[in-house]
Amino acid sequence: MYLEFLILGRCQEAFRYSLVHRAARSSTTAGSMITSRLTARPTGPWKSSVKTKVITASAGLTRLQMLRYPFSVEARELSQRQARDVETLVSLLETSRNEYVVEEAENRVIAALDQSEILTVNNNDDRDFLIYPTSRLIVEKIGDSRLKEYQAEAESKAVNGHLENEKDDIVLHLCKSAFSWQVESTGKPVQRASLPLWLRTFDFRMRFEDFLEIAPEFHQSPWKLVNRYLDAGWLPVQGLELKRLMSGKFKQLILMSSLEVRTLPARITEAVQRVESELRGKIKTTQPVKITESIVTAFPPCIRQMHEDSIRGKNLPHEARFALAAFLLKIGMSQQEVLGVFKSSPDFVSSLAEYQVRHISSKSGGEGYTPPGCRKLQGNGLCPVYQGLEYDPLCEYVKHPLGFYKTRAWEIMKGIENHSWYASKRKKQQSF
Repeated sequence: MYLEFLILGRCQEAFRYSLVHRAARSSTTAGSMITSRLTARPTGPWKSSVKTKVITASAGLTRLQMLRYPFSVEARELSQRQARDVETLVSLLETSRNEYVVEEAENRVIAALDQSEILTVNNNDDRDFLIYPTSRLIVEKIGDSRLKEYQAEAESKAVNGHLENEKDDIVLHLCKSAFSWQVESTGKPVQRASLPLWLRTFDFRMRFEDFLEIAPEFHQSPWKLVNRYLDAGWLPVQGLELKRLMSGKFKQLILMSSLEVRTLPARITEAVQRVESELRGKIKTTQPVKITESIVTAFPPCIRQMHEDSIRGKNLPHEARFALAAFLLKIGMSQQEVLGVFKSSPDFVSSLAEYQVRHISSKSGGEGYTPPGCRKLQGNGLCPVYQGLEYDPLCEYVKHPLGFYKTRAWEIMKGIENHSWYASKRKKQQSF
């Protein structure tokens, strides 16, 4: 098992996607028509107004930048020079000379668990590049999905913070070399002066298929491809958007990873045990409020999925949090009970969550916000029935989660298990 697995978080699914992705781009056989669309140059306002700036892998990174971006080619190469695979890494960590690597890796995981800032350790020692993969080794050994969520969230935020002040050539270099994305600079503001006003604020353009690797995870309207300007397969993105996509890609790679870690030496095992102890304490203090089974059974598929993800410690997107909180408040749960549902979130901040829940519950003279309807949830990618992941016949006869809940709760109360009455008593509101 190559050490790169621990650095990038690569899994079989990601590897298969990479192969298909590259094949689609390079094919010159029967798929040439598709390839020509993938490699087409812009034909709209971009064509003659902007000289593209293509940065190649020669941009290079400083030592500090390599440490800040452990997914970079340069950081991976330095790690693999010392430990090409997991077995070699474990052997190195067994020696007392490398004790500091284990300590710093443990600190890195604890910081993620505590929702603290991930600090970059730079001792001018090449072993510094083993700290991140060792932290991944610890998390994979524990095998707790909530811990992985905490790590992915913290590492992603750290990368996003570093990228905020990064130069364009470094950003482009990382996109190309680490993720194989096709991204180009749109030039300096003066070079964009002849573009339509609404296009001048975009610092980069990227291929739509690279954009779609991550953008659907964000759910907000600006991230939907239908709401973006698209020209011959290229779409403009602002600098902050591109950096969000990059940190999101890093998070995705961590979450997609899966590794069976066998017996570890005592030094690493002790670190694992300490992290497990911290994790148990965290889980105990962030134990989500348990909603009775009878109430959960009446939830529509969308709300049930959000609720399950939340109590499992998955980091829900903003739209999902709002929908779930507004729904739970509307069916009669208290603010404190709703807060309890979100306690397991890897980025949960009590004061902020309290403010948000209070705001949702106090809108319109104290009546509170109404959760979004089915169409809005479908547009935000939050309806598992619309996505074909689940099915419930009642969904076709309602157009709002609260309507589903009211009907299903009535069925449960009356002991009705046969849902054939929908067709004779109700009019279809939507089809899937």
